[in-house]
Amino acid sequence: MVQFVNTTKQIVGVSVTPNLGVEVAVLDKKSPTVVKYSRRFIEYNLATREIQDYAAFKAAIVELFKELDINLKSSVYLTLPNVHLDFENLPLIIGDEAINNAILSKAEDSYIFKRVEPVSAWTDLLTNSQTDKRLIAYSSFQETAISQIKDVFLELGITLVGIETSHTATIRGLYFTDALGFSKEGNKDVNWNLLLVNSNSYALFSLKGTRLIDYTEVPLAIKSFSTEEAYQAIATSVSQILPNFPAKKLFILSQAEDICAEVLKTQIVFDEEVLVHDSNKYSKTPPIDISSSVIQNEAAAMTYALVGALACDHMEEKILDLNLLSKSSTTGDAYFVLQAFDKVIPVTQDIVKRVLIALTVVLAVICLVIFGIFYLINMQTTKQINDYQNKINTTKQEIEKIMGQGGVIDIETLITNIIDKNKHAINFYDAISTDIPPSLWLQYYYNKNGDRVAIEGISANIADIYNYYKNLKVVSPQSDIKLNKLQIMAEINGEEFDIAAPDLGSKYYEFEISNVNSPRNKGADGQDDKNAKQQNNNNGLAPLGSAGNTAPAAKLEPVDINN
Repeated sequence: MVQFVNTTKQIVGVSVTPNLGVEVAVLDKKSPTVVKYSRRFIEYNLATREIQDYAAFKAAIVELFKELDINLKSSVYLTLPNVHLDFENLPLIIGDEAINNAILSKAEDSYIFKRVEPVSAWTDLLTNSQTDKRLIAYSSFQETAISQIKDVFLELGITLVGIETSHTATIRGLYFTDALGFSKEGNKDVNWNLLLVNSNSYALFSLKGTRLIDYTEVPLAIKSFSTEEAYQAIATSVSQILPNFPAKKLFILSQAEDICAEVLKTQIVFDEEVLVHDSNKYSKTPPIDISSSVIQNEAAAMTYALVGALACDHMEEKILDLNLLSKSSTTGDAYFVLQAFDKVIPVTQDIVKRVLIALTVVLAVICLVIFGIFYLINMQTTKQINDYQNKINTTKQEIEKIMGQGGVIDIETLITNIIDKNKHAINFYDAISTDIPPSLWLQYYYNKNGDRVAIEGISANIADIYNYYKNLKVVSPQSDIKLNKLQIMAEINGEEFDIAAPDLGSKYYEFEISNVNSPRNKGADGQDDKNAKQQNNNNGLAPLGSAGNTAPAAKLEPVDINN
């Protein structure tokens, strides 16, 4: 048996099978043992390939859940009789939408979909990078049928987590129970065939391990034959096809009420090992272990499709995942339900989209309100700064008036004037110590007379340089300082660089914010330039264009914040 994966989530398996009806089962969370099982007969229309009466289907689900004491708020994985299963070769490069369109176009060739739209799910079987091709398997159902089934579970408040064809669920069920003995033999890559006999057709699958290689379904009106004729018709038809499906094992599974797999085995020519199982009146033992609380005779006819539904979240390996509600599905409308008091609220993808749009609008309104608040605060601050500036200008004019008249002022007035004059310089000193971004470092500061300023430094990103420049302008909006130099520096050359840079190899930028030629760059005989270059080298940084780096430095125009 394959490795059983314990899961905290409880999935209820539900399967619809012609002749048997609706099966419901629950698997033990700790071991591959069915602890609850029962079924109710409902009519299935073999001509239209859908449930005959959805009201009867709903009633059967309610009765079975009540009988087995299963909460209606459980999660259900559903398998349905196969409607259309096929392969398609497609280019490897095309996306999901193009794949879905190709599936839709091909599925419409089936007579079932001449009058109703199909919904499909697909999975990759094989990809070839050399030929840029991919082989996919896809399963299609009637959109109207799937919609009605969803409505049934939605009305009951049951969360539907999967809808799958019984064909692929049966294959998964065979592996889950190790019905072919691969785990015991220690070889899972064996070529084997599955012959699945139903009331109006038989399907022949060719697999290598868990990979589906080929598949064919042959319509056969078994009920129109006598019992002996039916066996002969199936055996004759299968014997003509089997040579095209070379394999080491053949598993015969009969779900047709009047066909016994053990009898059919004797009439089919196959030289290798043949295994059989019945899910009909000839059933002898259940396909999986059952607990003592399950009725043995009733569980004997349990289908492997139901086992495959139960195994959907208990297997490490995904086998032929053709769940219509998965991401590869073309339905695109998987949903769940919310319980609010006595009301069941369906949550569809459309509802989720609308909620997201509403949240986006709310967030946008909140952002606008916050922006408005900051805008008002900024206007008030600007007004206060302008008021202070007007007072400073008035004081300057008074001083100039007194000095122009040759007057003499007392020492207190002189001190006051000096303090007012130096407010500008003090503001700049305060700014460089409080408004420095985390990834910006100052290397040089010059201030003369409070209004002749030169600041030099480096930063890990341009945005911090611009923000720092803007902060300086906010502190002293009347200043004519500009961003006069901004250029890229080389990568870190060594480990002696003493500024904590999180990403070695990041680009750094050197800058100068000034309204005067920096004295640092005009020393006698270029001595200051040499010292500056030496300091940069000691820091492990070098301007682009220097020795060891021939890339040109970025030349940017001076930036004025007012522009």
